[in-house]
Order: sequence, then structure tokens, then C-alpha cells
Amino acid sequence: MNKALAPAKRVTLLTAVTVMALSSLSACTDPGPDASQQQLVASLPEPQRQLFTQGQQKAYSCTACHGRNGISSHPNYPNLAGRSEGELANALTAYRSGERKHALMTPQARGLNDADITALAYYFSLQTPAASAAATQAD
Repeated sequence: MNKALAPAKRVTLLTAVTVMALSSLSACTDPGPDASQQQLVASLPEPQRQLFTQGQQKAYSCTACHGRNGISSHPNYPNLAGRSEGELANALTAYRSGERKHALMTPQARGLNDADITALAYYFSLQTPAASAAATQAD
């Protein structure tokens, strides 16, 4: 027997599905900078602070593969945290131009302009590298 849900049950079901969807989305959002990152940002001169913030905003799409703050939890994706600005900028520029090819990175980098690449490279270069982060947590 196919019976339609009563209006009250439809509203209850819709509310439950919406709450579950919003709960799962909140797990994907960045909870914000930790205390050490807040100190770092506060210590930067204004132009670098703006560049850091621009990089942080652009880096949101990077976290799916490279992890929050550039520390990957998957061996197929390298850590970006603490790498040199030059290395990161050169890699992104090479992906963008097609000189360096990767099924995921090439299309991602094609959407970046020079300012985006500069901001991302700056942001990730200032992140604490994975080994240092683990040592700090162990202390």
C-alpha cells in the first residue's frame, strides 16, 4: 500500500533531513584558526596579513585533498604546510600552464590567477609542517 505521508509527518521528516544535512555540513567547515595561527596572523604587518587572509580563503578548496592547514591525512596527497613560497608558486604555475600535469591539480590551477597563486603560496608556506605539528602536540 502506498499512502502519502500526512502533512505533519512530512514537515517532521523534512525538518529531520534538514538538520542532518546541516550537521554534516558543519563537519566540513573550518572551525577557524587555532591560537598559534591567530598569534602568527596578528604579528604580520598589514599587507602580509591581507595576503595571508586571501590565501586562507582561497585554500578552502585545497583542504579536501591536502588537509586543513595543508597537512594531508592521505598518502596520495602531499603536505603543503611549511613548503617554500617559491616551490608552491612554481608548482601551481606549472599546473596552470599545463607544463606539469595531474588529473586533479591541472583543472584546479587553471582557475587561479597570479594573485591567487601568490596568496596560496604565502598562506601554506606559513603553516606549521606536519612533523613539527606532531611534535608540538606530543609535548
